[in-house]
Amino acid sequence: MADSRSSALLDDEGNLFGLVNIVDALAVLLVLAVVVAGAAFVLQPDPEPPDRTSTNVTLDLGPQPQYLVSEINEGDTYSPNSNSELTVTDVYLTPQGDQTRVILRATIEGPTSDDSLTYANAPPRLGRSLAIATSRYEVNGQIRAVGGDNSLNKEMTTVVLRDTMSAAETRDVTAGDEIRLGGRTVATVQDVAAYATDDPGKQTVFIEADLETYTQQGRQRFGNTQVRPGQSITLSAPEYTIDGRLEQVGSGLQPTTSDVLLETTVDAETADDIATGDVATVAGHETATVETVTTYETQDPDRKRVLAGLTLTTLEDGDRERFGSAYVQRGSNISISTETYDLSGGIERVDALEPRGTLGTRTVTLRMTDVREEMADTIEPGMTETSRDETIARISRVDTDPSVIITTGDNGSVNVVDHPFLRDVIITAELQVRETTSGVQFKGEPIQQRSSIVINLGTLTIEADVVSVGA
Repeated sequence: MADSRSSALLDDEGNLFGLVNIVDALAVLLVLAVVVAGAAFVLQPDPEPPDRTSTNVTLDLGPQPQYLVSEINEGDTYSPNSNSELTVTDVYLTPQGDQTRVILRATIEGPTSDDSLTYANAPPRLGRSLAIATSRYEVNGQIRAVGGDNSLNKEMTTVVLRDTMSAAETRDVTAGDEIRLGGRTVATVQDVAAYATDDPGKQTVFIEADLETYTQQGRQRFGNTQVRPGQSITLSAPEYTIDGRLEQVGSGLQPTTSDVLLETTVDAETADDIATGDVATVAGHETATVETVTTYETQDPDRKRVLAGLTLTTLEDGDRERFGSAYVQRGSNISISTETYDLSGGIERVDALEPRGTLGTRTVTLRMTDVREEMADTIEPGMTETSRDETIARISRVDTDPSVIITTGDNGSVNVVDHPFLRDVIITAELQVRETTSGVQFKGEPIQQRSSIVINLGTLTIEADVVSVGA
């Protein structure tokens, strides 16, 4: 019976139920099994993507060439892999040498691992270097800060910079000048003050500028430089470069004026050129006005001593004032420059345009010893010294006697005899003096017994000792 049932399933030709070959049936079943398995795999739901989070970072790209800087913009994106992405949200530029320092704020996204963000298979640690590659540029930057919002804490900060510049560069620095990098304004010149120096080709320049700064870890920065007095900052414009030292932060130039009395010795031609009303300028900026001038002869007929009362254009610096690189105080050396002369000297007085004391006249007795006879004979009553058409000394009397010498005779005797050609000269003169609380002054110098004075009488200059000072 068993054989009859089997023969009913398979005939003599191996057909199942006499209809389908058993080999073909098995092949069909195998194909159906594969199809069903594939359909089950394809139709199963997609796996849930890993959770993604984001944070903001500050990237310091360091100095970059200008051609690359101009390509970096907010909105640039980069994906280092399928589950991480970086988007530039803020761009900050500052000059650094002949290149531009680039600071970026960027949002980075990535999966979380152990409750922290992972970007490009690692957490965003401080100091880590991140790459940004777009279709236009490729750069690398170090992470300087993590967290916070998506923009840098930027603001405009007013500062005062001091630099020494050539005359040509100084003339080019103008209020309103913009310092631009990569199409962005990073600084604007607001005001300029310039002063002469001992070098006619150089000027001391103070520039008030508004800098675009940013705050990182509580410190205000311009690029990689902390914004505080004493730091150096470079600003490059097409016509000039400012390599400045920060003098003030948070305030601009505060110009004012100060009266001083300047004392110096110059050649006679320069002394004669100095006149009341002269205006000193540097690169078009007025720095001083000559209010008073007093000149005195010296022992050198080609040199004159000058006391010039000046009104200076100064800058307030805390509770002091400065003129160029010098503070306005007694003893400071300053320089001014006019169209016809340059003048450098020390400040003798502050808040005054005239020498100390009140003008007066004193009769003075002077003595010269051992003067050659021919010179003594040229000193005559009526001779004068003048300063700017004003008589400051007049000889009223001259007494001349032979100088005495002591000789020893052949017999050993000591004799006092007249010198054959040397003379002692006693001069009475009326001098224009200044009466001060510390005594009488002539040409700004004190006169008293045994002091000496110099009088230029035109054809000759004499130096004599003071014997007495009368009323």
